[in-house]
Amino acid sequence: MMTLRELTQSLASGQDVRWANDGYRVHWKETPRGPMIVATFTSNNFTCALDDSEVKGCYIKEQS
Repeated sequence: MMTLRELTQSLASGQDVRWANDGYRVHWKETPRGPMIVATFTSNNFTCALDDSEVKGCYIKEQS
């Protein structure tokens, strides 16, 4: 379970952050309103913005 601070620090340091399961890669995306934290499903590139309540579902993927 991550906090918003942990998530932003993890992204800033280049860690492989995932949401809900390993299929969702979390990253920053530039939008017309500024940068946004989003999750992209890797198999079909579906991208959604993460709500504050969804941050707790983020984790750092273990290296295999």
